[in-house]
Amino acid sequence: MYNIKEVSELMGISPHTLRYYEKIGLLEFVKRNEQGVREFSESDLLTLNTIYRLKQTGMPLKEIKHYLALIKEGFASVDERAQIMLAQKKKVKAQIKVLEQALETIESKLYFYKEAKRQGSLAVCTDEREQMLERLLKIKHTEQQ
Repeated sequence: MYNIKEVSELMGISPHTLRYYEKIGLLEFVKRNEQGVREFSESDLLTLNTIYRLKQTGMPLKEIKHYLALIKEGFASVDERAQIMLAQKKKVKAQIKVLEQALETIESKLYFYKEAKRQGSLAVCTDEREQMLERLLKIKHTEQQ
């Protein structure tokens, strides 16, 4: 059995977060000893890992709570759990796309600054900037049609 401090260190989840998870019903499986101290089993650690990993995907705690309830139902809930994972996969892929675009912006800016430094002027990358403006205007024009 593990106490909250040990679990916090093992999982990289603060004791405050663990207490909050318990308060909202995510950790209803955690037992307490005669002194009222939380005692986490190895099985509890696996469930906590599931919670942690789902949280990393951006899944809201309310959905994680529902997902954990489905786990308790066993095989009967496999289809619904798979649907939840497919929906979360779509959300994560959309987030990845946004992050890839953000990375492109950063790379573009770094290139601009490198060229500005090399040429000793901010009047650089004019061709790239014109192409970007053309793409933006084309997108805007397409949206209006």
